[in-house]
Amino acid sequence: MEKIYLSEIENGTPINCDLCNDKGVILVKKGTRVTEELKKKLQKNNIIFLIGNSSPFDNLEDSMAYLDEVVVKQIQETKQVYKQTFYQLSREFETFKTSDRLDKKMVTDIAKSLVSNIATNQQVYMSIQGIRSKDIYTYLHSIDVSIFMILFGKSLSLDPMQLVNAATAGILHDIGKMKIPDHVLLKPEKLLPEEMEVMKKHTIYGYEILKNHLGYEESIARVAKEHHERMDKGGYPQGVGWENLHLFSKMTAICDIYDAITAQRVYKKPMLPHKATEYLMTVVGTHLDQELVRRFVHNIATYPLGAKVLLNTGEEGIVISINNSFPQRPVIKIINTNKIRDLLVELTIFIKEVLE
Repeated sequence: MEKIYLSEIENGTPINCDLCNDKGVILVKKGTRVTEELKKKLQKNNIIFLIGNSSPFDNLEDSMAYLDEVVVKQIQETKQVYKQTFYQLSREFETFKTSDRLDKKMVTDIAKSLVSNIATNQQVYMSIQGIRSKDIYTYLHSIDVSIFMILFGKSLSLDPMQLVNAATAGILHDIGKMKIPDHVLLKPEKLLPEEMEVMKKHTIYGYEILKNHLGYEESIARVAKEHHERMDKGGYPQGVGWENLHLFSKMTAICDIYDAITAQRVYKKPMLPHKATEYLMTVVGTHLDQELVRRFVHNIATYPLGAKVLLNTGEEGIVISINNSFPQRPVIKIINTNKIRDLLVELTIFIKEVLE
């Protein structure tokens, strides 16, 4: 899903997808060319941005033919949940920016819905990072971090209420960014040092919003403040040691970094999931805790559903299933022969390369 501000669209630009409002109603059909009249019409309806009607799962279309019907159905179900969650959060966060009001029940309901859906469609959610949209901003990042928190929490045997709280913390961890000026928050280039100091304040703002203004419990509020702290005390805002952080904060730190480095940015290309998990291991001991990183990596599909891969046998195939107990060894369907290779069974075969 792509958020496009009207002021950024040049007249005459053809829209390459249906554009919707925050309720999912199509406002501009694919192929429509932007005009001043169209901009004014939308602005009269208090619409200052448009939402492209896409999802992380749209990138799977070329691989759908290789996937099992059950998996395809799970992807379609997950796609709808993701879109609905996006529309709900985008509307709620935009309201918060102008009124400082947040529907806590709605946020909790979203967290519960994600926990429930991940329980039934886990392998699809484990693959989310490799099949997501190329565009990212606060709302999508919040959803993705929440999803990772649930997968992570399940691996740590958190109870149902803790899972909901972890998911809620993921949704709200960056809420302090709502108080950061747009010229800093939305800047497409890397921030200047003085701009970075402004951006760092989102951690303090977030804690104050969640704890003092909205009345969230400490375990959730602390995540907003602590998710940029590091093991070597080189993080911010307090520079405290890892042992002083709440478990949810440690989890969010890992999820946040992973999501950020696998996201498309104007100034950098995204890392592929298997490269991103390798990167996490390189910052163990300085930024992150080794055991928690190991648990996290073990519950992420480093080779997501639909990924095209080259095996050491010389065969090219499509990832058609994730082994939940060992996601680094997925099930592959060979493109030319339709032969199935389960890498958890065929231990001498391994993925040599991901083909983009």
